[in-house]
Amino acid sequence: MEVTSAEFVASYPKVSQCPKDGKPEFAFIGRSNVGKSSLINML
Repeated sequence: MEVTSAEFVASYPKVSQCPKDGKPEFAFIGRSNVGKSSLINML
């Protein structure tokens, strides 16, 4: 997979506020200090 661009759209504190546009969503979860932020920054 080659990511050519990425864009922060928004942050929604409640599920009811999330847009319903049908686009895929990704969540990065895991323990502390395992590289989640590094992965996101690399993308």
